[in-house]
Amino acid sequence: MSDLGPVTPSHDGRRVVIRGAGSIGQRHARVLGMLGADVSVWPVRPRGARTGDQQILDDLTGPAALSSADLVVVATDTSRHVTDAVAALEAGAGRVLLEKPVAPTRGDAAALADHPRAADVWVAAPLRAHEAFRHLSTRLHLVGAPVSAHVRCHSWLPDWRPDRDYRDSYSARPDEGGVLRDLVHELDYAAVLFGRPTLLGARLEHTGPLDIHAEQAATLLWHTELATVTCRLDYVTRPTSRGVEIHGPDGALLWDVPTATVTHVDSVSRATSTAFPADLDRDTVMVTQARAALELAPDTDPAQRHTAGAPATLAEGLATLDLCDQARSRS
Repeated sequence: MSDLGPVTPSHDGRRVVIRGAGSIGQRHARVLGMLGADVSVWPVRPRGARTGDQQILDDLTGPAALSSADLVVVATDTSRHVTDAVAALEAGAGRVLLEKPVAPTRGDAAALADHPRAADVWVAAPLRAHEAFRHLSTRLHLVGAPVSAHVRCHSWLPDWRPDRDYRDSYSARPDEGGVLRDLVHELDYAAVLFGRPTLLGARLEHTGPLDIHAEQAATLLWHTELATVTCRLDYVTRPTSRGVEIHGPDGALLWDVPTATVTHVDSVSRATSTAFPADLDRDTVMVTQARAALELAPDTDPAQRHTAGAPATLAEGLATLDLCDQARSRS
């Protein structure tokens, strides 16, 4: 259950269709309902529909619902993302919020990237909606330039869904899973902080303690005009560790996601930490993202989007796919 507390509904009458009724689809349905939207859920597999009070659509009623939707959330398997997003746009939906990643590869995303309504697509990026991230992004000047940074997300895949064998999950499949796709949020927020990357090197690890065919770990090195960045993503580490360390001539900034804290260390090692406890509640973060997706357009001024905790644009989502494809080709 959420610790969010009362949320003032502010989008009464907005029609939202959630395509897909897995755990993430159910969460989208819940938080958009909290905002006052009129939410319907269209499962891919009816047996997966456990959505509370939302209206349940089927293959007969779903297409018509898309045409009148202000927002369609695509929360299906990665291999279906492009097809389901294009279907929503072609039906006449106002906008689409697409779960990450956009597609398994950049080439697989061509039909959406080239669609005449591509500018109406958001790509889910909830780390952008964390208060701590928005705080961090306004304080990069404190460390000076140029900077070096290390982005990390260490986790243990069997702990992600304890009630399900991890080997049966999409994460384990080489065509849909692997850390580059699952943990693409780290690549997304790094681009917000440091700019578009030029990849210098990558190592993907397909062997390890997990019995899966997808990559279990990835280490990337890239540079931008502002920074040199290393990134480590893995499914094979306990305890969980997630965040970024940024170092420059005037000090350091550290974001620790599990504790929702940002620490500034000045040039003489004096440390000041700020906590953002609201970030520890996932529904709070998702409400921030959902509100921005309803209120703003993807072509809104970037500064306004970042301040609001909005999702990524389709162009930004495609850029992370490009980086992932480059990493696979170099490993």
